[in-house]
Amino acid sequence: MSRIFHILLFLVFLLSSFDIFLNVNLGGFNIRGCYLATFLFIALYAYAYKDVLRFRFLGAGAFLAWFGFLLVFVWNTPLLNRNIGYLLWLFFNCLACFAVYKFSQKESAEKLIRLYVLSFFCLAIAGILQFTLSQFGLHVLVTMWWDVKKIARVNAFSYEPSYYASYLLIGFVFLYFSQRKKIFYFSRKFQVLVLTFLVLAIFLSTSRMGILFMLVILFYDFMRMVIRAVLTARISLMNFIISFLLLVSLTGVIAKILMDEELRLRYLAGTGLEATAAHSRETRQEQMLNVVEIFKKSPIIGYSLGGIAPNIALNNGVLARDVKEIKEFEGLNIMLEVLAASGIIGFLFFISWLIQIFYAGFVLASRLGVAGYQRESVILNSLCLALAAELLILTLSQNILRPYLWILIGMVNAVYFRFKVLLYPRKEESELPQFSENAI
Repeated sequence: MSRIFHILLFLVFLLSSFDIFLNVNLGGFNIRGCYLATFLFIALYAYAYKDVLRFRFLGAGAFLAWFGFLLVFVWNTPLLNRNIGYLLWLFFNCLACFAVYKFSQKESAEKLIRLYVLSFFCLAIAGILQFTLSQFGLHVLVTMWWDVKKIARVNAFSYEPSYYASYLLIGFVFLYFSQRKKIFYFSRKFQVLVLTFLVLAIFLSTSRMGILFMLVILFYDFMRMVIRAVLTARISLMNFIISFLLLVSLTGVIAKILMDEELRLRYLAGTGLEATAAHSRETRQEQMLNVVEIFKKSPIIGYSLGGIAPNIALNNGVLARDVKEIKEFEGLNIMLEVLAASGIIGFLFFISWLIQIFYAGFVLASRLGVAGYQRESVILNSLCLALAAELLILTLSQNILRPYLWILIGMVNAVYFRFKVLLYPRKEESELPQFSENAI
């Protein structure tokens, strides 16, 4: 039985970025494979264990208040079924958080982390394999191209390369900061291999924002390490070499692109720089302005999460009648969308919830370090940093309901409560039964 729970949770992790494969479409809504794995995990858990209703969630009060605002505003849309569908989507994400939490209470954090990291490794391999196959004329699930039918922009199973890079960024940030502190979840060589594959896959996606985030993180951390070394006259040779080689390699690739006119113009396409078309930048700006416009019309009473696109369409003189035709009116800025969906008051509860997650996570990580739990401190701190990076990159595209964002929130939540008992023991948690083969 233990193995079944491991497999199901791994599938939850693995399938969280699948947009164009292994999904079931019902009435214009995609029922994702990761949710089906979540439902099965919870059903089996409820059958096997009596503690199924026990669940703790960081900032639960603020989160429930925010959810309440979204529920109250569900009527404020010309396409009610979409609003209801988005609330269900949010609920399914919460169930994924629940599944991660329940697993963490039965198994060690090490097993949870290994499953999580392996899922990113598998998707990185999938992207690299997709690029390799495309060189031989086998274009498997490719959605965008550098050179049509010749050079693929890697997207694996995501809608497009930028979505794929946003997903992989989580694994990169978590592993990079773990490795910087000499925390290994596998053998040293294998973990370096995983990190290398993540970097390579993000580069092959050619997502400007994904690559930029990697460079900023590497440069910031490298400079911080150098400054600390100068001030303290101490530095880890391994950390210095890894950071230096990664930074030099990435900088070298960027330099190659900048010096090659054809590559440079192709890479800058859509930004408006160097006389290239500005369609990508202008589209994003227009989408953000559309969200601002409908927010100004109703700053207190929101539109709920599924009501943003229909109300943008209505504001532009289009009355959408089904879920599919409304896609082109998405706001694609998670903070602005949450603001317009929740109204000002609801948005304050949402921000309060995020603040509580980060405050609790970073404070506990610090206290764990002081108490001598260095490994646990690094794990929790790295997860919080990955969440911060993911929220930042998603601010520029996609929406707040991406499954892998919520699974990351679930990871921070689960690891937080798993490690909190090291400093503040709770009797009922120390007596929790573990997964066993004879659970049923």
